Amino acid sequence: MNRGPLAAILLASALVAAGCGARLDKRQLADAAASGGRGLGAGSSSESGANLAASEGQAGAGLAGSGGAGAGGAAGTAGGPAGRAGSGAVSAKAPPGGNGGATDTGVTGDSITLGNVSLLTGPVPGLFQGAVRGTQAFFAYQNAQGGVYGRKLNLQVRDDGFDVNQNKAQHQDMLGSAFAFVGSFSVVDDGGALVLAQHPDVPDVSQALGHNHFKLPNNFSIAPIAPGWRLGSLSYFKAKFGKDVVEHMAMFAEDAGEAKDAADGERKAAESLGYKFVYSRVFEPTEANYSSDVVNMQGAGVKGIFMAGEVGAMVRMAKAMKQQGFSVPFANWGGNAYDPTFVTADAAPATNGSLLDLQLAMFAGEDAATVPEVGLFLKWLKQVAPGQHPDLFAAYGWASARLFVQALAAAGPRATRAGLLAELKKIDDFDGNGMLAPAGPASKRPPTCFITIKVTNGKFARADPPTGFICDPGGYLHLS
Repeated sequence: MNRGPLAAILLASALVAAGCGARLDKRQLADAAASGGRGLGAGSSSESGANLAASEGQAGAGLAGSGGAGAGGAAGTAGGPAGRAGSGAVSAKAPPGGNGGATDTGVTGDSITLGNVSLLTGPVPGLFQGAVRGTQAFFAYQNAQGGVYGRKLNLQVRDDGFDVNQNKAQHQDMLGSAFAFVGSFSVVDDGGALVLAQHPDVPDVSQALGHNHFKLPNNFSIAPIAPGWRLGSLSYFKAKFGKDVVEHMAMFAEDAGEAKDAADGERKAAESLGYKFVYSRVFEPTEANYSSDVVNMQGAGVKGIFMAGEVGAMVRMAKAMKQQGFSVPFANWGGNAYDPTFVTADAAPATNGSLLDLQLAMFAGEDAATVPEVGLFLKWLKQVAPGQHPDLFAAYGWASARLFVQALAAAGPRATRAGLLAELKKIDDFDGNGMLAPAGPASKRPPTCFITIKVTNGKFARADPPTGFICDPGGYLHLS
């Protein structure tokens, strides 16, 4: 039986909406390739993963700017306290006494070489190329400001080809040339984690997906993935829709480990707050007909829906409900539904009225007017990679590069790995200059704040709050 969902979507869903450990196997990604990557938004780039791997990006995005989690700040939204990303300007020029020249591996008087090992070819070519492009875009911006203390930032990109041993080998190979690793993104990153564990002096500012990578003391993820689920959004929806709705919920999960893990975390967190699930089912990714589910939900009195799966399955379920005249007050398909596929002309009649929660600003452009970082990200992503879709992975690459530059600037003009690590360990309230829900890279604290997005007339729009993030109620149910 074909059990391969569009597994990368589930990964994105776990990263954006859950923060629980997501793991993909080779079978799942191979099957994803057969689906053509539908719904991923991993990019419409005309460049292949092989071409991307062969390129060297420039670095840069200045940290000069406003600081904090966006403008705004109604009660319960993230503000902008001192010490958060973007709260100070980066020193672009070398000081009068110079920057020390070649102070460490990969460092010269006018450049710093960084490494990035991502999944770029294999079953789904270019799957995570956005992570590289986002990192390159930020470095390009920072270089346009003059670099950091007179040094330009250069990114060496390597492809692991969806092979854990290649991920390990590429990390090992760059130890002698790369000052640090920045923006790497791969589902086989536990290979590189073996190398980084043996070299705790090498900083790694990348989004860790594997458990072994996540646990490393020299890894600093912008949105740490801890097993479990955040409680804030569940409390918010309970207050909004009331007891009668949350005690008549349905839960669907695709038959893949990471989707079922996500659903398990969400369900346990919800039940701890008084939610009750009157209908639930694990479904195969190839299923096209959900008519029986609609009948069963009607019979069980379902009034709200959660779904852990790829966006195509969400659309098919919504269409089945529409065709049978069944609607619910609370249709939260998850952050994964923030995807163009969910609001096409064909899908919109069924998906209109959905209410989603997301742990990033609306990085595809809807929040550009109120979150300057979104506009900056889109401008430089377009300049570096005109064909690259502004997907989740690009947003994470951009933010990882911002975290790196913030720490590098704080470490002073004499760039050393030890100095960079020392500064990274001080950054434990990071929000990517307002583009991410605040999280703790140093303590590996997962993000718990969120926004809600309503689907209306085939378009995504912010529902709450008008700016920033909702951070109260908060909390996180940690699972072992």
